[in-house]
Amino acid sequence: MNRQQYLAGMSVLVLALLVIGSLLVAAWPAGEPTNIGLNELGLGTFELYGVTFLIVGLVMFTSMLGGVFLAKEEDDE
Repeated sequence: MNRQQYLAGMSVLVLALLVIGSLLVAAWPAGEPTNIGLNELGLGTFELYGVTFLIVGLVMFTSMLGGVFLAKEEDDE
């Protein structure tokens, strides 16, 4: 095992411990379950976070185009 693999493994282990530790320590409040319809859920989501959904969609689309561009093979003709 070379040094790069050792450092990568240690980094993954530290990150996993941090994620698991933060999940175990966090206080997860228990709320009352509510019965709302899909219409109210959709309206509430897109009225409050509509711009955020658009921005995330643009970022995902741009990253998809970047992945296609990077994966495209070039012809040497």
